Amino acid sequence: MSRFSRFLLIFSAILFVGLVGAPVKETSPLAQSFLPVSSQAQTARKRPRRSLFGILFGRRTVKKKAVNKRSLRSSNRRKKSKYRSRKTRKKSKSKRARLRRSASSSTKAAVAVKVVKKLETAKKVMVVGDFYAGGLADGLDVAYAGIESLTVVDKSNGLSGFVRDDVVNWPERLPALMEEIKPDYVVAMLGSNDRQLMRDQGKKLKKRTPEWDAAYTKRVQALGTALKASGVPYVWMGLPPVRFKTMSKDFLLFNELYGKAAVSPNGRFVDIWDGFSDADGNYSRSGPDINGQIVLLRPKDGINLTKAGRRRLAFYVENQIQKALTGNSPFTNPSLAFDIEDNLPASARYDPKRSGRTLVIRLDDPSVDGVETLAGEKIELDGGVGEAFQIPVLNGPAPKVRKEG
Repeated sequence: MSRFSRFLLIFSAILFVGLVGAPVKETSPLAQSFLPVSSQAQTARKRPRRSLFGILFGRRTVKKKAVNKRSLRSSNRRKKSKYRSRKTRKKSKSKRARLRRSASSSTKAAVAVKVVKKLETAKKVMVVGDFYAGGLADGLDVAYAGIESLTVVDKSNGLSGFVRDDVVNWPERLPALMEEIKPDYVVAMLGSNDRQLMRDQGKKLKKRTPEWDAAYTKRVQALGTALKASGVPYVWMGLPPVRFKTMSKDFLLFNELYGKAAVSPNGRFVDIWDGFSDADGNYSRSGPDINGQIVLLRPKDGINLTKAGRRRLAFYVENQIQKALTGNSPFTNPSLAFDIEDNLPASARYDPKRSGRTLVIRLDDPSVDGVETLAGEKIELDGGVGEAFQIPVLNGPAPKVRKEG
């Protein structure tokens, strides 16, 4: 027999054994007969079928990779720190959520008033101005929802102001609105869109230059003149602080101009700055609502107002309007006789433009109307913090008042 034939015979034998699936180690039938049944089953389980490649090349033993205990511990530490940071973020989010929920519940409580059908002879409160005026109109709608003899007419334009008189020229537009609506009371609030370039008599005036200031003051005074000439009682609302400091500084100067233009026997100016700021007169996103609960008054943009903020904004004027038009009020008030000049400081140090601070009109002064201050607010005079007065609010118990030393 040749070598090739011998090799072919051996290869055929190996191939046959591989196909039949011969085990690597096989116990003889005689030896298996002496084993217990359980041992026989265990032996059968330990003998896997071998493939041809297993017979030819053998089984490969895979070694287990050694685990580095130190790296495992550091990995576990990283996982724990990530979990802690995630838990902290979750807590901070839950705190914001609680504030949002409290603001929502406060708004629902305020809105949960019986809405009545207005009388045909109902007194009309007309609101004019920018997007802040629109929010104020929403707040007044909620405040007067249950009063059939008072209705709110919103004539605001969110993009308007004194600078963009091409959008709405309020000094010219006001007489036409008075003729059309025939309101019994007017509320004006605008100026938040005015920090921009102004066109005046064909010239472009850069923001806050002497020429810009002069033209702006002239337009503010023109609206004041139109309000006085109407003969209708009115309120001019000041601007609140915002998240951006440079913007807030300009708003302080604007409020000073508005206060001077609003002085009239049939009108008044209300500075709401303190109602939307902290103890230092700076922007505050949260504060007490009409029920004395701390809620979010401003959204994330730091400019607009939430539902609770709009309702709070209306709080500063709703009582005096209701009293003036219906002769009654939910509170016991002394008198509405008021002049802004009585509330301006005599000190020469009063300079909002330079100091970045303003004197807030004392809404808790009996000569004004004691109920227009929410519990928990602080009044600042000449750098000192006055004592907050506890005043009854619309609904619910009044919160505890913290005294400042």
